[in-house]
Amino acid sequence: MSGGGGQAPAKQGGGHGGGQSGGPAVPAKDPYVDLAERIYVNLSARVYGTLAGSDQKKPDPKALAAFCFKLADAFEQATNETPRRVAENLARDKAAVKLDEVDVSSFIKK
Repeated sequence: MSGGGGQAPAKQGGGHGGGQSGGPAVPAKDPYVDLAERIYVNLSARVYGTLAGSDQKKPDPKALAAFCFKLADAFEQATNETPRRVAENLARDKAAVKLDEVDVSSFIKK
């Protein structure tokens, strides 16, 4: 089970009305940071867990966290290069209004 999947987004408002933690509302996590955190939790469990060989040298936790952000970045880049995402981007670009191609001279009063 992953540790980050059960959190609900923060509610707008005071933050004291019926929340489980009883503290102030926590801002929603950046999906990039959330992905890196999930990678870190899973990797650290494998690297530092009891099932990993104890005779092996363990990496520095901060270095492992930096590596997880690099993995999350690579995952996001690869996701943006999938055929589905490329098609979505092309469709969005075709539907977008390009301001440099619009003649606004008729809207300007002289």
